[in-house]
Amino acid sequence: MVAVLMRSFRWTMTLERRQAVRAVAISFATVVAFDIMSGPQISPSMGYVFVECLAAWTLREAAGIAVVLLCVLANSLINGIGIVAFGVPGTFSAGVTLWNMGTRTLTAIMIVLMVATLRHSIDRERWRASTDYLTQSLNRGAFRSRLERVAKLAHRRHAKLLLAYMDLDGFKAVNDLHGHSAGDLVLRRFADEARARIRAGDLFARVGGDEFCALLVIEQGAAPEQVAESLHARLSDALGMTGFGVTCSMGAVILDPVASLDTERLISLADQAMLEVKRNGKDAIRIAFDHPDEIGQLRARRAA
Repeated sequence: MVAVLMRSFRWTMTLERRQAVRAVAISFATVVAFDIMSGPQISPSMGYVFVECLAAWTLREAAGIAVVLLCVLANSLINGIGIVAFGVPGTFSAGVTLWNMGTRTLTAIMIVLMVATLRHSIDRERWRASTDYLTQSLNRGAFRSRLERVAKLAHRRHAKLLLAYMDLDGFKAVNDLHGHSAGDLVLRRFADEARARIRAGDLFARVGGDEFCALLVIEQGAAPEQVAESLHARLSDALGMTGFGVTCSMGAVILDPVASLDTERLISLADQAMLEVKRNGKDAIRIAFDHPDEIGQLRARRAA
């Protein structure tokens, strides 16, 4: 039983907003149905509290408070105004009615606020554990752990994937000549520009001192090669604006998510493509295709 509850707990933390709304709505409808069938003799308070906490946990405090008010209203309409606290039939004065409804509502709101605060704290710690502090990007571990999930989503959408491995040329010289504060500025500018050029569902991570990885979902109709080249050009422009003469060498692998996903091999392939660029003059992009019909094909593109 405990194991089932723990799995359910972890499952709620992975829900997207639309999924969370659906789960809260189904739970609310189930409790209301039970409340109608059981009558005022059996209290459904525990069920309503569960729905309120689920809303606060998955949708945060505003949604939780809204669900509290909705639950109080539903329980009152089903069982009669004034007996929402315990489901006990009877006639109450207006003062007692208001007191019962008020205490029920305020108690539920306090519980909702505590649940939402706990979720905020957990999310903040999870963010700290998965984020590179300097660039506000994913760290290596978080990138690897989320890569497979994004690939599964791409498979369901019949989309391709673009895995890019990037290294900053001349970055060490910036630290040596201008200090680490200048180097930090270059890293932040690069990461900010990269995140601005990808969508919310894509991944971007700092995987080393001046090395970065990105995983982009390429929708049907878009050319992955053009997306890779455009990303490289934008990042190169951003580096040029720092005035430190830093450039970007990028190795990109175009993936078919239908094929077997070997995270280590794919990252290694993108890294090898990047190293080929470094060995052949830097400041360029090299594209590899990882597809059953195109395995091993490489195409180099020099930066403009």
